[in-house]
Amino acid sequence: MAAASMSDDDMGQALRDAAEAGKTGVVTRLLEAGAPVNWTHRRSGRTPLIMAAERGHVASMRVLLDRGADLEANDKYGDTALIMASHNGHVEAMSLLLDRGADLEAKDSYCDTALITAAYKGEMEAMALLLDRGADLEARDNDSSTALTGAAWKGHVEAVALLLDRGADLEAKDNDGESSLVVAARLGHVEAVAVLLDRGADLEAKDNDGSTSLIGAAKNGHVEAVVRLLDRGADSEVRDKGQSLAAWL
Repeated sequence: MAAASMSDDDMGQALRDAAEAGKTGVVTRLLEAGAPVNWTHRRSGRTPLIMAAERGHVASMRVLLDRGADLEANDKYGDTALIMASHNGHVEAMSLLLDRGADLEAKDSYCDTALITAAYKGEMEAMALLLDRGADLEARDNDSSTALTGAAWKGHVEAVALLLDRGADLEAKDNDGESSLVVAARLGHVEAVAVLLDRGADLEAKDNDGSTSLIGAAKNGHVEAVVRLLDRGADSEVRDKGQSLAAWL
């Protein structure tokens, strides 16, 4: 079907598909024919720019931006083009969006920023770029988790180290009162535990239930983490709801 005879909706869908595929020539021709640059998919809420950013198609993104694509349009999950690019580690796409004025601290429906998203995914280059551009290290999501908490939760050791190198709060706690060390220990991420301890994390910090990192590791059967924590001086006599460490092992 010729573009001239297509409806705006059909042209918008075609533009979105071309942007997703990185077919920059098709993107250009559709825009020249009048395709709506900010057309939004009914179900996903994603625009052509978001689709191109998700896939890292920088040339197509540049054409869309030159034609007035909305940098801050977001999909049904609240994801902007920058957040989607960060999620997938598309650093060149992120740089373009930031150079064009994308909001570094935009949040999705979970209140995740681009930095929190990149940290959760362990996307090191994306994290470094965002930090170099001034991203807020202590931004918090709906659970009051920071980028450091997210990196620790997933066991991304290099991401944890990078965030600490840049000054992240080692003892920041989420809504459950868990520090990054408590989170990493509870999930058995031994190397993340080691990095956090090397940086001075509080061994005896407690969550809202009164559990320390040692108890969290023991409750979940993470023997290696238990051993590591004990080797570092964790209190072996600590009790949780009246029960000793031995009760959990």
